[in-house]
Amino acid sequence: MKNIYFIIVSVISFIYIVHEVRKKKFSIKESFWWIVAAIIMIALSIFPYSIDKFAKLLNIAYPPALLFILCILFLLFITFRNSKRISEQQEKIIELAQELAILRDKNKK
Repeated sequence: MKNIYFIIVSVISFIYIVHEVRKKKFSIKESFWWIVAAIIMIALSIFPYSIDKFAKLLNIAYPPALLFILCILFLLFITFRNSKRISEQQEKIIELAQELAILRDKNKK
């Protein structure tokens, strides 16, 4: 009976992500990994002992440690992708600012 709460929370998080995509507040491309995470949350809440089997398969003595490792790796992956996008956007902003300055200088002459 305890699992029902985790299932409800997982389904609500999935619905929330899909809702944000449908309202165009979150792009499909950006939400892909969050939807994958929500589906994994649903699967783990329906089959809670599957994490134990994966931990035994990977020779991890404490199964919740595997869950924490996976969550940390997922968040690091998302952070890396976002950092990469931010640096790309910063380069584009600098380039646009330089082009704007050149065009303004040409307009003055």
